[in-house]
Amino acid sequence: MRKRKLKVQPLALLFLLWMLISDRSGVGVMTVLAALLHESGHMLAAKCLHIPLRHLRMDLLGARLEVCGRMLSYSEEWLLCAAGPFSSLCFAALASPLWKISSLAIAFSCASVLLGALNLLPIRTFDGGRMLECFLSMFSGPRTVRRVMLCCSFMFLFLLWAVAVYFLLRAGDGLSLFFFSMSLFSRFFEKEVKTEFILS
Repeated sequence: MRKRKLKVQPLALLFLLWMLISDRSGVGVMTVLAALLHESGHMLAAKCLHIPLRHLRMDLLGARLEVCGRMLSYSEEWLLCAAGPFSSLCFAALASPLWKISSLAIAFSCASVLLGALNLLPIRTFDGGRMLECFLSMFSGPRTVRRVMLCCSFMFLFLLWAVAVYFLLRAGDGLSLFFFSMSLFSRFFEKEVKTEFILS
């Protein structure tokens, strides 16, 4: 059996190290912990479903598990995708009794809820997008699914960008959300829209 590998993009590693070193409040550490527990939910689901994993790839826009060995059924892939947001929301709830004791517990719960909710958005590269794609694929052909996912992804990316712009202009905060949404938009137009025009 091949060993699972962790592949980290160098820029993502530098950003992670900078965030952890410069974090005096502990919020960055709690955010990283929330992200690790989110990914552990996916890995636990893979183990329970007997799905072999090739590696975990991390970049600035998140992490992705790559499966090896066999094609997954739609239900297996749906469960694998749902496990991350589900574990994020469960860990957020488990930390809630500690809110009165520690502000770090509040930071952890907030990071977990935000991570879980963000990943449930029906954007193709997110868990929610993959879940919707698996569900639609059971009832529709690949061309219809591709077009529905293109529209959903664009609408929710635009909504995410609009929220980022609102926070940036109204509260003077949200620069990281703005850059995150812009990165997602650029990836979306680079891959999804180009692929759609090629396949049409």
